[in-house]
Amino acid sequence: PKGGSVASERRLKPTSYGGLINPFVRQGEKKEVEEDDDSVGSTGSAASDVISTAFSQASSQRAPPKVRMMIPRATIEAELDLEADERRCLEESALSTATKNTTVAKTTAADSPGAPTLPRYVDHVLALRILVESLARLGRLDDVGSKLQEELAQELRAIAKQEQAKTFARLENRQVKRFGKASLKDFRRHLTSLLSSYGCVMIRLAHLAQILRYRISSDSTISTPSYEHPSLAMHRVLNETQDIMNQEVKGFLRACLNEARPAETTKSTIRGSKKNGSGSDAGSHERGLFSLGILNEGGAYGFDPAAALAANRASTVELPPDQFALTVMFPKTNASPQVRHALTFRRSVAKWTDGIETLRKELVYMSKEDISSEDTKEERAMDYLDLVIQRTLLPVLQDEAVNGTISALERDDAFEPVMDHGYYARGKHNQQIVQMCVACQALYTSTAPLFAALHRLPKGGEMYLPLVAVLEHAILTFISRVKQRVESICLDKTADKLLDKLEKVGRSSKDSSFSNVIERRKAFGTLKHAYSDGEEYEQETEDNLDSGTSVPLLSPHPGDTKKRHVAKDSGGIGRASALDWGGGVEREEETLYMELAFLRDVMAFEKKDYETGIVLANNDELMKACCLSHSLMMVSCLLERRLRTKNKSWEKKSTGQTRALREAVKTIKEHGVRMAKFVRIDMLLQAALRMAKICKSSTLIAKDAVRLPSSVNDLGEYLTMTSDHLREAGGSIVAAYAFSCLEQYIPHMLKHTVVLVATGGVLPMSANGITLNGIEALDRSGSVLYRDLKGATNFENSCWDDELAAVSFERSASYIAMMELEMPELEEYCRKCWNDFTEEELKVMFRMQAPRRRGDVKKFYNIKDKFEKKLDKFEKKSKR
Repeated sequence: PKGGSVASERRLKPTSYGGLINPFVRQGEKKEVEEDDDSVGSTGSAASDVISTAFSQASSQRAPPKVRMMIPRATIEAELDLEADERRCLEESALSTATKNTTVAKTTAADSPGAPTLPRYVDHVLALRILVESLARLGRLDDVGSKLQEELAQELRAIAKQEQAKTFARLENRQVKRFGKASLKDFRRHLTSLLSSYGCVMIRLAHLAQILRYRISSDSTISTPSYEHPSLAMHRVLNETQDIMNQEVKGFLRACLNEARPAETTKSTIRGSKKNGSGSDAGSHERGLFSLGILNEGGAYGFDPAAALAANRASTVELPPDQFALTVMFPKTNASPQVRHALTFRRSVAKWTDGIETLRKELVYMSKEDISSEDTKEERAMDYLDLVIQRTLLPVLQDEAVNGTISALERDDAFEPVMDHGYYARGKHNQQIVQMCVACQALYTSTAPLFAALHRLPKGGEMYLPLVAVLEHAILTFISRVKQRVESICLDKTADKLLDKLEKVGRSSKDSSFSNVIERRKAFGTLKHAYSDGEEYEQETEDNLDSGTSVPLLSPHPGDTKKRHVAKDSGGIGRASALDWGGGVEREEETLYMELAFLRDVMAFEKKDYETGIVLANNDELMKACCLSHSLMMVSCLLERRLRTKNKSWEKKSTGQTRALREAVKTIKEHGVRMAKFVRIDMLLQAALRMAKICKSSTLIAKDAVRLPSSVNDLGEYLTMTSDHLREAGGSIVAAYAFSCLEQYIPHMLKHTVVLVATGGVLPMSANGITLNGIEALDRSGSVLYRDLKGATNFENSCWDDELAAVSFERSASYIAMMELEMPELEEYCRKCWNDFTEEELKVMFRMQAPRRRGDVKKFYNIKDKFEKKLDKFEKKSKR
């Protein structure tokens, strides 16, 4: 055979024999991982998953498996020249001894000066063939199984001792604080190293069995009375090896899990147990101070600190795996044995078990072994771990998830804002970090172990489906209480009724809700992007698009029919993406006129019963709604992150097993988004209610001085106070969305006030019309409101748009200034700025009785006719 790889006594790396691989060797190790020359890799690579998948498909289809770990048949059948091949293998070994990659022989000689230097073969496959051929010539093939069985237990135990010595040295070199955070990193590393070493030994024995069986079956003159059939050679050795390995691994797992203690035991309960530090029962005289273990010689968790300090490399090597974990690893890592650790170890054990089973299947296929023969007697480590998870761990975790969520929901302050008195002392850049409410925190914390188990348990198994069902039950129970909370806050509120109001906007033939229209705003895209963990929005179905959602359509092919194309001026609300932040002021103004179609009653300032027809939320209700919105969107984002895997994002087409769970998480986010919309609409109504008082103020007819309407100052103070309260209750992101677009609505309300004043009927009965002082008061009101609104929104993540605010307030100021112009000045101004205002707004200016002019609407029509003639001439020239 040609090709090979450098291998030490127990190290086995992938060779080049037709793609021969070893899934038990760690690949892509981190830099901080320490490796000795006689070490074996620790974690399984991605090859084990490929192999297990291939064999599961092959077994289901009853097809021969694809050989990946066993020696190819052509390599075994190749002719072997015993002396020449052995001499060549040893010569290559001598040449490579000087390099840094093969120093095993020197290390062995340095450790034991009196021991003879053993030969090291470069190619392990060639070495096994040389060994089998030599034994065949000596007539000793029948003794291979018995000799291996004699030393098997000692050799496997020596491998475990070697790994324990490395782990102990690694823990000694690292200084762990006494009260530092407990971590299972060292436990996972030790277990994966042990499993990798055992896996490599199993591969070496399987290769030896494969070569031995072929040599016996290929030569009829060889007598092997100890083997019933050539295909059963070393069958008992492999079974016994697997039993010893499982026994060692289970011993380590039992010590780490400690099934005798309840799964919910924490460090505080362990310290308060009835046993003292040395593990003996506390006597009746050890009460009070003595029962706390302060004066006892033993430490916490049943460990003896004196024994841990006296432990050294020599003593730890001889410890069995359970005692090594209890007396060495736990005291040095500040961890404690708990059944919860079973989920942490399951993935490594599952990969190792799949690799061993795949190896045995390949050996059966290559050597035509009788699979009806006696199997292993020892319980597999994987079966033991799954049994512990199913019987002990999962019931406790399920009870914690359901009971923890329900107990938090039954509290009086379940959805109340968690106020932080040091909120404003953290600086503006940290004011977006606000705690979730108690119920959301409990849901996130209680279900954390179950979500972690979803990615560690086999999908569709006996443990997976009940786990998903319990998570669904906990989340649905949470959603039912959330609905009650939303209804209690939004009951009979005008903002809640407006969200469900249906109107026809633009050229759309179908009714659209106000809730869908406001999703066109840039502020809404910013809100959802902040609570989406950086992920783009999921595209909805075409049915949702037709019903009026804000999801964008894909651009159609130019060859499609016109029906598939979306007209730019169609006015449909579902044609712009919330993440498409282009369009600028034009898009915001277009959205404004769409929203005004739903706000006709809100803009009717002239009604006598205007204030009684609008039901607003008080300050406490706004804070509760803001906190609920932030908490629901945050917890849904965190739960979505838990449902995603590391290598695969949350896809739209989810599996049927978790589809209901994912939909429940989406429902939580939908309630949070609705509450954010509710707060924003209520803030708009609060501003409209105060702006409606300006047109009825007596300051507009004052002749002696210029005085601002009291409602202007009232609105400024309310915005400043509410901004602080909402940020403290729900964070700066939801507060920014609540104040979004007010820089566009307040100027529009000022313009609407001017229209109502110009048409008459809203000023006091004794007034003849607005005065110059009143016009100046309106102009100053716009400046004051701009200053107050900008100050109220001057915080982190604010949605304040400088360009939109400048355009809107400048346009309202220009419209107010038109009231004090004389008629020739008004005509000249309209010719220059005809496109800045609507025809109805300009007609109002020509019709009103201003302080310096009399109304004459005919002049408006004359200007309009001239403008239309010029427009017709321009269009004709452009056609030519």
